Amino acid sequence: MSLINRPNQVPHLQRMYQTPSHVPIYLRKGGDKFVMTAFCGFMAVGLIGSLYGTTKMARGIKN
Repeated sequence: MSLINRPNQVPHLQRMYQTPSHVPIYLRKGGDKFVMTAFCGFMAVGLIGSLYGTTKMARGIKN
């Protein structure tokens, strides 16, 4: 049973999150930087696409 014999990760994670650091809390864990970079990239592409479509509509361009 892997659920019962797993080591307790809570003390390690508490030390990691509670140490004073200049890194934001949402970037302190391992893969969080990749997730935030991908999320910000998708948000930027969506914002640019919607602004492009809005400017085309404002100018009256159909296609």
